[in-house]
Amino acid sequence: MTLQPKNLLIIGGGPCGLITLRNCLHRGTFTKVQLVERHDDVGGVWYQSHASDHRERWATPAYPGLIGNVIPEFLSFSEHPFPAPPREHQPFPTLAETNAYLKEFARPFIANGHIRLSFEVIGVDELEGGGWTVHMKDWNEGGVVFEETWDAVVITTVWFDNPHFPDVPGLQELQQKKPNKVQHAMNWMGPQGDYEAKRVLVIGNANSANEMAAQLTPVAQTPIYRSTRRISVFPSLPDTRIQDIGPISLYTINDNDKITAHVQDGTTVDNIDIVLFGTGYYPHVPYLRVLHPDPDPQTCARKLVPLTSRTTVPTRIPSLDNQIIYAHNPTLAFVGAPTSFIPFTLADLTSTWLSLAWSGLIPIPPTPKARLAYEQGRLRTLAEQRSESDNPSDLINFHFLGRYEMEYARGLREDIVRVRDGLDGVLARWDDEQDGRRFAMYAKKLESLFVSAGVERQIDVNAT
Repeated sequence: MTLQPKNLLIIGGGPCGLITLRNCLHRGTFTKVQLVERHDDVGGVWYQSHASDHRERWATPAYPGLIGNVIPEFLSFSEHPFPAPPREHQPFPTLAETNAYLKEFARPFIANGHIRLSFEVIGVDELEGGGWTVHMKDWNEGGVVFEETWDAVVITTVWFDNPHFPDVPGLQELQQKKPNKVQHAMNWMGPQGDYEAKRVLVIGNANSANEMAAQLTPVAQTPIYRSTRRISVFPSLPDTRIQDIGPISLYTINDNDKITAHVQDGTTVDNIDIVLFGTGYYPHVPYLRVLHPDPDPQTCARKLVPLTSRTTVPTRIPSLDNQIIYAHNPTLAFVGAPTSFIPFTLADLTSTWLSLAWSGLIPIPPTPKARLAYEQGRLRTLAEQRSESDNPSDLINFHFLGRYEMEYARGLREDIVRVRDGLDGVLARWDDEQDGRRFAMYAKKLESLFVSAGVERQIDVNAT
């Protein structure tokens, strides 16, 4: 296996895939770089397909009327600024504006053949001796199946096909017997239709859950119940039509075909029509198989096995060096595995690092053992973080770096600038000033919610 591959395939045409394509083409030294996207256009979760032909359909967390939570500075790829929205009091771009930015960014790469649309990857298999076999369906030709071989593969489709549901007694039975009554933000298309005059319980208090609860208030029965484990750090407007309750410990189905949610404090919420989960996603790439690091004792051959699983503990893409490169075969990489409040900016950085590492400019640890050292250290840190609380947040997970994100990003940036000093003035700084602007987004978002709702914000004059 060579650590300097020449022919690269990038899977996924969302923000992570697009910026990886640009950075590998413009900052790496590769012979051939292509991107495949299963939809008929780019955008990933920022695209809603309206195709009405034979093509497959895939759910997306995007919904009509979505307004993002990130300001243009942190939606801008390096050397390609995001246009400022034409609204004085609403600086957060809409779904349509973000999609337009990504389409404009991708246009030259589509024109020159670096992006192939309506190509669905259904299998990626590691080859003994180096390289990867990629199995695809070409939906331009009715879904015909074919395969290609590539030196290296970058996977950017890590999260948003995999809705996470908490492990609560009765939920699995409820999903099996009443699947239409258990829904996830992944399939949210707005409050109309299924929710009108219905009694709804929303699970979660991050952005998706908060927005769904707020949108339901004009049409569903009130109060809208929102189950949370702690006070939310995500901006949302106070609303007397939304009633917060504690975590759910059990779901049961009543004789009248309604749901009862049993709260941990001993209370119940009865006669629920729909339980709507805004509980995020888990990392999983079901189409990926790698060779087991150890040969089978009977055949002396290495078997193809899935790399990822819903049951991996702690939840993660295992065996990643620097959250990017697969330790047992560095010609497999992931961009978008770390979750961040500014994912466009982080993907720009990680994909630049990858393009230089695969070009032989940034050294990659030479052995699997050395490449596994990052994961081992991260797991120790994670265990320490979780031990600090008897009710640890889901944000304390392997891929959400939190307070360690700045240190992580600065380390990657230093590697990059050390070998390409011209990128010092191009990449985001990842300094304290940038971090201050990132934190200021939350106050801006809350203010924009008040303005959009036409509500005057009440200021506590006694606050210090």
